[in-house]
Amino acid sequence: MLVAFATQAAVFDFDLQGRAGFGLLSGNELHTVNGTPGSGGETGLGIFYNDVSNLLTINIGWGSGNGFTDLTGNATAGHIHGLTSGSAPTSFTQTATVRYGLDSLAGWNNSASNGGFIGTVTISEADEAALFAGRMYINVHTSSNGPGEIRGQLTAVPEPGETVAAVSVALGLFAVGRRFRSSVKA
Repeated sequence: MLVAFATQAAVFDFDLQGRAGFGLLSGNELHTVNGTPGSGGETGLGIFYNDVSNLLTINIGWGSGNGFTDLTGNATAGHIHGLTSGSAPTSFTQTATVRYGLDSLAGWNNSASNGGFIGTVTISEADEAALFAGRMYINVHTSSNGPGEIRGQLTAVPEPGETVAAVSVALGLFAVGRRFRSSVKA
């Protein structure tokens, strides 16, 4: 029974985030974007990672057909870049080389008005910690914007239990502090 438990996968949710906010946004790029840039973000089931299979499942889209704005032209490339030198949010203002190509995989659609990627990427064991630290980002490139038109940093979504635990600890420390101050005044 212990062996079965040890190999059970945990699935972690991820968001796309950057200097300009959540999603695949031109404002998350670190250079001047030419023309009227498009926008994009998560679609369908979003982005999640299985820590046993090392599969990062990505469901992203851009363009008016996906509820966003159209790119300046069809996407010429799409990648996961990494590893930035810093963790999120410091990584929002850093660049890195291409780590994993998306545009050569099944599920890539380069359409300016209805494009995206729906598929999986196997993340190496060596890159897993960097993924959780927010040191990787998705960048979509166009002819008008060779360095990238829209970008979003992959950031892990805190587990609800972690948020509740952090709030509980903070409230507990606040209560202890109040009791201590009350006893000092008395």
